Amino acid sequence: MSRRVTAGIDGSEESRAAADWAAAEALRRRTGLRLVHGWGVASPLEPMGAPEVDQQASEQVLREARDRLLAGHPGLDVTTESVAGGPAAALLDASRESDVVVLGSRGLGTVAGFLLGSVSMQTVAWADCPVVVVRAGTERRAPEQPAPEVVLGLKRLEEPDGEVLDFAFAEAAARGLPLRAVHARSDPAPVASQVAGALQPWRDRYPGQEVDETVMTGQASEVLLDATPGAELVVVGRGGRHGGLGSRVGPVGHALLHHAACPVAVVPHG
Repeated sequence: MSRRVTAGIDGSEESRAAADWAAAEALRRRTGLRLVHGWGVASPLEPMGAPEVDQQASEQVLREARDRLLAGHPGLDVTTESVAGGPAAALLDASRESDVVVLGSRGLGTVAGFLLGSVSMQTVAWADCPVVVVRAGTERRAPEQPAPEVVLGLKRLEEPDGEVLDFAFAEAAARGLPLRAVHARSDPAPVASQVAGALQPWRDRYPGQEVDETVMTGQASEVLLDATPGAELVVVGRGGRHGGLGSRVGPVGHALLHHAACPVAVVPHG
């Protein structure tokens, strides 16, 4: 089965931003786009209605999203899936057959972060493929911002997480943008040669890719957040690819998902 880019849709401005990002990603990858809407799970904010009404509403949301995307991208292959059982279950199931899942975020703030966690954080933490979280409005860059780049959070130098580097290098190459590998340390020990060594196998695979290396002393979340205003995408890893108790996002991922000024890709590995 051909793998696709999947976007979670709910009719909100945030999900429209996610769908737009996913459409551009599908075109870059020369693959199809799947729009998924999960329904049928009640919550204090959205009580469950009659199943046939909920399904009709879901299908209407998907039709409107599909029509809007096709109006802007007539050649795009777009399919839709209305899934009973709730959005988190639908997205996690879709992640098994996707190259990447794209979700919308309400952006900054404590309340927004809590609401993001109900569906998006479950998907980020347990998906089988990379998940990109897009905040509405991040596609508009201020003139004073630096030239765009893809930022990679490089954690381990001795045994770098291959899936994370694969994703970051491929995304930078597809966009024709430089890749900046950022490694944060708690001590000022010189590690430039170690960073270069960790990146060398991927430099060999992408010989034309511009790669900049940044080593800074400080908390990884703060260092990476400082890099996001000039980024088109920031890429970090998430352990526990195959599930289990070790599958979690971690403090760096949490900080970026709640506060980054650009889309955030969380890539499962290990």
